[in-house]
Amino acid sequence: MMSRLPFFRDPESAPRQAGSRPLLCLKPSDLPTRMRSPAMPPRRLTANDPSIPLYQQVADSLRGDIENGFYAVGSSLPTENQLCDQFDISRHTARDALRLLEQAGFVSRRRGAGTYVESNRPKAKYVQMLSSIDDLFRYAHETRFEIEDVRRLKASQALADFLICEPGAPLIRLRGRRFQALSSRPFSLTELYLARRFDSALDAIVDHRGPICALIEEHFKIRIARIGQDIQAVNLMKAEAEQLDVKDGAAALKVVRRYYEDDGSLIEVSSNLYPGTRFTYTSWLDREEKA
Repeated sequence: MMSRLPFFRDPESAPRQAGSRPLLCLKPSDLPTRMRSPAMPPRRLTANDPSIPLYQQVADSLRGDIENGFYAVGSSLPTENQLCDQFDISRHTARDALRLLEQAGFVSRRRGAGTYVESNRPKAKYVQMLSSIDDLFRYAHETRFEIEDVRRLKASQALADFLICEPGAPLIRLRGRRFQALSSRPFSLTELYLARRFDSALDAIVDHRGPICALIEEHFKIRIARIGQDIQAVNLMKAEAEQLDVKDGAAALKVVRRYYEDDGSLIEVSSNLYPGTRFTYTSWLDREEKA
């Protein structure tokens, strides 16, 4: 049996048997562009905000390399193992970073074939897949909620009917827009209402990255046991359309979520407007097995 010879050898140094043809030896320059990735630059992650997950920092760094052309469209990204060495991270972190890039439309991945750059711009549409509370927390981690207005107020009759609370109840309202982790274009307009009993954590809430409900759980030692969700088709009003940079009257999904403790107490209500051209909601329904 002929022993295997490594690729990229000098053809002149490769041993040959008498009467045999020269062995075909490939150099990196012989490979098609789509098969090569450039030499990896050294990377040091220096996020100013320690609450930004490590995998998102890695994804941000790779996104920068894609946007500035270091990794051209059609070229391959480093493997998970190479990313581990480059950034001094775990393989799980590398895999999560590549998943973020794939969700944003920068790359495509195929098992056994590697990761390839598909675009140097993020895709326009966000796809949300929810089947559990953990999925919703993950959604909040992997997107960015930029709070633009914070207000203390009392519930009017109309607001009380919407929130299912008493008229005059003291509330905290947060307004802002939500972005894909690797995009500067908003895909959601969000209003979030909290009971005034959470006022002592307001500064931490405003500065927090990630799911606000998770911060409330940790800060106040409570547990979110149930989330109710209502979905409605609407048309955006002029002010809403302007904030989302879409046409007045554009179709949208309005998703209202209500977060409850174990004892049924309401913790938080969020109202989210998603333009139809930038958002897809996906869910899976499983058949219950009969005993």
